[in-house]
Amino acid sequence: MLTRHHVPVADLEDIATGRITAPTGTRIAAAERSRRMLMLRALAAAEREAGEGAGPLPPLAHAFDLLARAEAHRPQAVASVLGHPPVGVWAVRLLGRLRKGVEPGPGEPPLWREAGYAHALAAAAALRAGLPARVRVPARAGRVILPTVGHAVLDDAPGDHDVATLETDGRGTARVTLGPHAVELPAAPHLPAPGWHPARLLSWTPREPGPGVLLDDADPYRDFRSPWPPPAPLTDAESDTWQRHLHDAAHLLRARHPDAARAVPHVLNSLVPLPGMPRFRTSSASYAEAFGSVLVSVPRDAVDFAVTLVHESRHSVLNALSHQIQLVDREARTPRQDTLLYAPWRTDPRPPWGLLHGTYAFTGVADFWRTERHALTGPRADLAHFEFAVWRDAVAIALRTLEDQPGLTPWGRRFVDGMARQTAPCADEQVPAGALAPALDELADLRATWCSHNLVPDPAATRRLTELRLDGGPGDEATAPPSRMRADRPPRPPELRCELRRTLLADGGTFAPDTRARLSGVERAPDLLEADMCLLLGGPANAARAVERYRAVLTAAPGTRAAWVGLGLALAAAGEHTPATALLHRPELVRALALDARTRDGRLPDPLDLAHWTARLPGLTGEVRASGGRCRSSPSCRPRRPLSPDGPRRA
Repeated sequence: MLTRHHVPVADLEDIATGRITAPTGTRIAAAERSRRMLMLRALAAAEREAGEGAGPLPPLAHAFDLLARAEAHRPQAVASVLGHPPVGVWAVRLLGRLRKGVEPGPGEPPLWREAGYAHALAAAAALRAGLPARVRVPARAGRVILPTVGHAVLDDAPGDHDVATLETDGRGTARVTLGPHAVELPAAPHLPAPGWHPARLLSWTPREPGPGVLLDDADPYRDFRSPWPPPAPLTDAESDTWQRHLHDAAHLLRARHPDAARAVPHVLNSLVPLPGMPRFRTSSASYAEAFGSVLVSVPRDAVDFAVTLVHESRHSVLNALSHQIQLVDREARTPRQDTLLYAPWRTDPRPPWGLLHGTYAFTGVADFWRTERHALTGPRADLAHFEFAVWRDAVAIALRTLEDQPGLTPWGRRFVDGMARQTAPCADEQVPAGALAPALDELADLRATWCSHNLVPDPAATRRLTELRLDGGPGDEATAPPSRMRADRPPRPPELRCELRRTLLADGGTFAPDTRARLSGVERAPDLLEADMCLLLGGPANAARAVERYRAVLTAAPGTRAAWVGLGLALAAAGEHTPATALLHRPELVRALALDARTRDGRLPDPLDLAHWTARLPGLTGEVRASGGRCRSSPSCRPRRPLSPDGPRRA
């Protein structure tokens, strides 16, 4: 008998404002479990329809039968195994392969091995439930994974053995064999033994009992971006470092962010460690079918880790909610050129569903910095004020965009209204001038950089404007042409100036001596990096130097998008607002005009003169709309006050 899950309206409204109570968390988890069970049913049906039976392992039905027996014996043991986030990643992949009959790609496992993960799940459930069983499971390079329990390493096992056997008597004796080799599991499988590596379980607090967090360094489906990555076992010291980071982040959340402190443990139960990243480049990700999991690089400190957990837990919550309630129309979930939108935190255009997702996550980020900035001191407080100002205004921009979207369902509109109510008080909060000014520059930089990469002006109109300018005609005799969205642009790394702004604030207004050596010629052309650093250091003299250096970069390489936007920012800082308007509102148009002029007569117009000419075009700062998508121009290059949901309609 199938029953339906129901979402109370109160849950919807609480989730919209970031409040996840224990009952709400329980209902979300129950719905996700039902979704997993339906996936298993679909897998069994798909295997029967596909008639797949080749390979050294039994059909899926054998694994599912053992799972059912283990559940009858100890339900919570099976719930823990099936709630393991990689199970969703595996089920989606296998279901696609069974239904489409797709051959494995390079580096992907054969179908029998992929289906064999079900037997590994059943073996893990039998162990956890204390059920006698003998299960054949896949092996890879001498390793046997038992999800949520641990993995056996048979170092001397030859590579041609692909199937291992787990035998357990249900009373604490268990053995994994692979060919002639064997590993005896300890009576308590959470303890290490020769050849046996138990799953690493972290705690949220040092003393209080509560749900644990799996530090997953072995499961073949732990990284949804590239299933079957090679194992990356952590050392005990590395595991201890992760535990310390989690304790510190959880303590910070409990002390200063009570709503987030309650929400995050209800949502996250698995951390997948990624390699460390440079400062201000934390890498993290989550996936709709891996509810409870977050991929995250080694954090630098408690603040870095805490805000990442807040951000990713919100993605997980919204994924789970969307499995029960349709917040946007189905068409609005698909990236179509006519529905792509600007999201300040992304370098690529987003469909309405993607924008809603990001807005919800960054609403949590803005709320985190809203409180955190008052708990820090010195340069760390300056940086926190900056982060609050940036993400507060970015969320306000996104909410205004979402308010205009016809693709929102009534429940989706109610959800957006809840976010707007939560963030509305932020608009009137004061931010110190030393943090607000770079935050406004950041917002202008983000939008102009996005436009320069994702918008293309109409080619015919661009040619007509070039002819007019070369003939000596003034810009006010023409009209700024529309731009169309380039839907084929993949995501790019964030603009380097965003990292440099944070570096400057965190280091007390100076660049460390190694900044040039670390970035110059590696991630940025030396002359462009020098221009960026002059711009960000501030002051009239540095602004003037930045203008000249950006002009020099563009004279040599007029296609450099970052330099066109940088020139606009430098001109605004120098008080040259007329050319800055053209470069910050329509950088793609100024760049296209420069490249078209060079193509026509082999000469490049002076970038500053071209920006002045373009700024006189009527309609330059209106809404950019063409055959697909849109990106609204800001009412000014640098807003004089923070944007709010009740403020100007254009941003």
